[in-house]
Amino acid sequence: MLLSTPASRPPTAFASLRQAADTLFHRDSHTIRCRQPDEASAQLRSVYSHHHLRLLGTQAHFDMRLHLVRAGRLELGALGFGTEVELKQQPPGRFTLVTTQLSGHSEIHTRGERHGGGAGMVVLDSAGQAVNKRFSADSCRINLRVDQAVLESKCAELLGRDVGGALVFHPALPAGTPAQLRWTAWLQMLLGCLDRGEADTRPCNPLLLRQIEEAGLLLLLTEIPHNRSALLATPEPEIAPRHVRRAEEFIRSHAAEALTLGDIAAAAGVSIRALTDGFRRARNTTPMIFLREQRLLGARAELQQADAVDTVTAIALRWGFGNPGRFAADYRRRFGESPSATMRRAA
Repeated sequence: MLLSTPASRPPTAFASLRQAADTLFHRDSHTIRCRQPDEASAQLRSVYSHHHLRLLGTQAHFDMRLHLVRAGRLELGALGFGTEVELKQQPPGRFTLVTTQLSGHSEIHTRGERHGGGAGMVVLDSAGQAVNKRFSADSCRINLRVDQAVLESKCAELLGRDVGGALVFHPALPAGTPAQLRWTAWLQMLLGCLDRGEADTRPCNPLLLRQIEEAGLLLLLTEIPHNRSALLATPEPEIAPRHVRRAEEFIRSHAAEALTLGDIAAAAGVSIRALTDGFRRARNTTPMIFLREQRLLGARAELQQADAVDTVTAIALRWGFGNPGRFAADYRRRFGESPSATMRRAA
């Protein structure tokens, strides 16, 4: 396997995540490989931050592999060294790095705290925070890099105002905690979106990728403690019904576009929290469920007027449904027939 390391296998709970990562990075990544620690250190500095790399294991086994893949505004990297190393990292610049351990063991020291763990542990390097890390020889990790400006913008959308200052997260999530399990589930969804398989060479649907990106940002901001968590815990004033109606009108008019919660909230003139709470109170649903309904209705209208050159898959993709099988199942549940049956009546 591309990400294979000399020793232990990951626990079964993370085997599918490991396999998804291996498949994606094997097909689509830009790969940096170095057998010399000094060269590897220089390459890592160019991608991440300044640091001191110290070899703790055997020089002969040192084999750094860094595989990089872009995912919209995010960047994924799979990293392993082949032998035990220590990194004394200076604070990252204007980005946050979220590292998910796939196999092996890592230990970090930051802000006077020590955290260690194996497969499943999630580590967060916040902007402005130095950290020391040790990795076992069989350690393999997925790094997700997100620009600080992207996180701050989403936080401002949640709050309805810009509070300024860098976001600083709690440095680690132990394996098995609810937030860690939700994070790894989200990461697997992102990997699945990016890797469409050898038979499908189309890029990931931008509507789907943008919504997955927003889900990850919201998960970070609402599930993992950080220095703005107290503000986000403050109750939001109840949304006025006219804002809900304004959001619904915007969704109907732009349902075929790559909308996020942030887009809808901005159009309604409220924060994401207020928007979500307003839909729950006034409509007993969520903005994204309402958006999905409008997309299903839009797809149905096209299917009812389809011509000979149209296909169910093409229409589904135009309305943001990246998985044809899931679209067909959702469509049947909503309308009591398959999309192809609707299209046949239009012929």
